[in-house]
Amino acid sequence: MKSYLLILLFCSLNLFAQEGDKVHYRNLVEAYYNKDTKQPLYIYDNINGNIVDTLSNIEAETSWYKIAIIANDYGWFKIKNIQRLPNAYKNYGYENFWVKTSNFLISVDVFEENHIVYLYDGPTTESNRIHKIEGIQPVHLIETNDLWAMVSFKVGKKTVKGWLNYKDQCACPWTTCPKN
Repeated sequence: MKSYLLILLFCSLNLFAQEGDKVHYRNLVEAYYNKDTKQPLYIYDNINGNIVDTLSNIEAETSWYKIAIIANDYGWFKIKNIQRLPNAYKNYGYENFWVKTSNFLISVDVFEENHIVYLYDGPTTESNRIHKIEGIQPVHLIETNDLWAMVSFKVGKKTVKGWLNYKDQCACPWTTCPKN
């Protein structure tokens, strides 16, 4: 329990952020790397370019890799940085480098008791609501459009796919994210 409180504190307060080194970006979609995958995280210099680094998935239960996304292009994310959080914190940098979009997750952030999260058929709140999500749930990140995230997840045997508003996104697997 003590370690989870520590994680919450680090995720919520940016205590270990340094100059130019943010834990949460309020102007970028962020996602975390799926801990269940055996595939390492490859960082490329360009789309279909050379691999410049290979990060193996972190074995520690309470640590993960998080990316901040600048842009996307047909199965690729251009990144602001990659961070290892929260245990053994490290900012790998790699601004303007690329990663493949597979194996990245966002937690749907139901941060208040009466808060309702919807997926939309387009990246605006004026679009049609296509699915209601109740409770914190990990979803697969497919692409981004400004601060909107195209996500997918399974409900029974059916795959649900839609746009998730920024205010409902969290790149921390175990807690809610600050919204201020």
